[in-house]
Amino acid sequence: MSTYTYNAPALSLEVLEAGFEKLNAVSERVTNPAEAVLMLAGGAVLGLVFVLTMPILCVALTLYYGAKVFAARWARIARVFKNVALFFAAPFIGLAYLLALPVVGLGALAYVAVKAARK
Repeated sequence: MSTYTYNAPALSLEVLEAGFEKLNAVSERVTNPAEAVLMLAGGAVLGLVFVLTMPILCVALTLYYGAKVFAARWARIARVFKNVALFFAAPFIGLAYLLALPVVGLGALAYVAVKAARK
């Protein structure tokens, strides 16, 4: 059994820290009123970026880790899908037997009758 690590938040925090360092470097060079305007606009933009990218990131991570789990447990998942498919196919298989067996029985009876008549 494999162990999976969830390191995406750590990676995104590293990127976020690098962005904050750049923002701090820029804000140190501007005057105090301009810094307030820059921080006000930067906060709104940063919030918008998070609102727009987090659902996409969550779906991508869910697909990625789901694919890893699916690949690791392929045999068990295939067996479950096979059993579910057979469960839903069973009534149709039974119906086919119900319709076919009288014909097969009559054919077997005719075969035995012809064989007995030849003797």
